[in-house]
Amino acid sequence: MKTHDEEDLVSSLPEALVTERRAGPSPGRWWPIGGLIAVLISSFLLLQGAGPTVTLVADHGHGIGPGDPIRFQGLDVGEVADVRLSRSGGVELDLRFRPDARDLARAGTRLWIVRPLLSLDAVTGLDTLLGSRYVSLDPGPPGAERRARFTALAAPPVDALAGAKPGLDLVLEAPQRHGIQPGASVHFRGVSIGAVTAVQLSSDATAVEVYVTIRSGFARLIRERTVFWEMGGVEVDLTLTRGVELGLDSLRSALVGAIAVATPPEAGAAAPGGSRFQLHEDPDPEWEAWSTPLPVGDDLLPGGARAGEAYGAVLQWREGRFLKSTRSREGWFCATGLGLLGPADLLALPVDAAPESSVLEVAGRRLGLSEIAGQGMLMEHVPGLCWISAEAFGGNWGLMASKGVGPQRRMKAAEDVLVFGAPGSAPLAISAARLQPASDGAMEVVGGPPVPSGWHGAQVLSRADGALLGLLLAPGGRAVPRVVPTLAAVDR
Repeated sequence: MKTHDEEDLVSSLPEALVTERRAGPSPGRWWPIGGLIAVLISSFLLLQGAGPTVTLVADHGHGIGPGDPIRFQGLDVGEVADVRLSRSGGVELDLRFRPDARDLARAGTRLWIVRPLLSLDAVTGLDTLLGSRYVSLDPGPPGAERRARFTALAAPPVDALAGAKPGLDLVLEAPQRHGIQPGASVHFRGVSIGAVTAVQLSSDATAVEVYVTIRSGFARLIRERTVFWEMGGVEVDLTLTRGVELGLDSLRSALVGAIAVATPPEAGAAAPGGSRFQLHEDPDPEWEAWSTPLPVGDDLLPGGARAGEAYGAVLQWREGRFLKSTRSREGWFCATGLGLLGPADLLALPVDAAPESSVLEVAGRRLGLSEIAGQGMLMEHVPGLCWISAEAFGGNWGLMASKGVGPQRRMKAAEDVLVFGAPGSAPLAISAARLQPASDGAMEVVGGPPVPSGWHGAQVLSRADGALLGLLLAPGGRAVPRVVPTLAAVDR
């Protein structure tokens, strides 16, 4: 029997509540496993959407670092993930591309580090003065296989800078290198027209070979007698935080160098790709004074525009009664819808000519001026231009007409033109700045170098649309060369 004290003790103890527990897994056990699965799934999805990471090997880092961008056509397409020294003594950059730019890491893609660069011809990379360095690229051909390792170019490629067609490749030979490096400018009258792509010893070690590429639009400036000479230059690294550095790159790029080009008036034929020239150390005084009008641009004329067939003409006559002498004039004619058109002074009877002695040789015919004038086969169109009727050429006219001039129009204002003379010869370029309107509707050629001899009667075509604008009258002497319109002659 319990005592009173025992009963009080038992009643004061807490009661244990027993609940029924069903067998099953504990949720706390699965939280770590679920978290790991989530991380794995997230990582898989992230890797699936990430762009490729490639390695870029460069001789010098130029201050580039992790986080600096990769840019193409002004847009960021990735970033530099890591920069480290390579075993070869250069640097290696890990480049991580954005997913939508993954195809840029393909065979043929060229990459280079953009930084401020000052040389004789240009200042490039100025956008890195206030911002970071960055990697730029020129993509390889579409559809090329992907690559994971690239070698950085020492300087931007010539064609990538210009966005141009393949240029004209030349080799310059010199006894010494004289500081010329890849990326050095090649310039004409102070304007950059190309760059040095490589410098190496000749195969027999007797000379230095400098490989240059001339941009396609300037390739016609290089002729058989073109000369090249060296000019010095310095690569300068400009930053606001470190001041002005000479960008020595271990003294190898202190002298970038430059090459100047000049072409004489008697230039010769256009130089083909692979031509070799001597690289002179210093220019002759006359070289820098040369001023030869040569056409520039990727296309001389738009579309399928062309000049008509040019026919050389020679007018001969005799002068004097006792001491007779033979005189002559030369020029060019072209076929139009009405006949053969050319300078009026080739179809005019000279004042001092002996009777019946004036003979014009043109298109394989000998035509007596008095005879064809008497038959009404000569007609003046505008002052300075005349034409010979198609009847003077008989059955040959059909073939001549098929090689005649194309569309024609008036030149309402001065514009860039090309002058076509002898078949197969390079055209003569005349800029709009050299054409001045005359009171009679012609355009006078003023300023600049004189028009060379031999262009009297040559066809003048517009560089804008290829239309025939007129004929160039350049008889020589003190006469000012003029572009006389041809449209009035055809409309008559």
